[in-house]
Amino acid sequence: MGEDERLSAVADELGLLLDELRSLRANASVGIHRKCIANLYYAAFHTVRALLLSHGLEAKTHEGVQRLFAAHFVKPGAFDRSHLKTLGQLEADRLRADYQGFHQFEAEDVTRARPPVLDLVRAGLDYLEVQVPEVAGAIASRIRGELDQDGAIGAS
Repeated sequence: MGEDERLSAVADELGLLLDELRSLRANASVGIHRKCIANLYYAAFHTVRALLLSHGLEAKTHEGVQRLFAAHFVKPGAFDRSHLKTLGQLEADRLRADYQGFHQFEAEDVTRARPPVLDLVRAGLDYLEVQVPEVAGAIASRIRGELDQDGAIGAS
């Protein structure tokens, strides 16, 4: 992966992250908790993908994203183990939300899942603003604005 391609891929992931945060706020405002859980997972997922791509690492599967994140960011100490745990738990919740219609999610589930995901997003942005400021700068401010917008993300 060339430098321009790498930077473009990071920017694409950050754009997808922003979309998930906007969708999260919209779904929360109408009480669609199942979709909020999926939005939270994908916000964490796209954050981690952006981190991986910033180092030229690309995974083919969701599990691969977690493995690479653990090996290249958590194990060396750049990110706390709790961020990896958040990603893994939310993936399991997202699978239930997407494929087990009988499993109900409530506002409390969203409220519980929200803080660790948003912590991961913020930590990822902090990292990317240092590592790839030419990409992360402009979109990071929009993402942070979405995170801070009236405290509305995940509230329902």
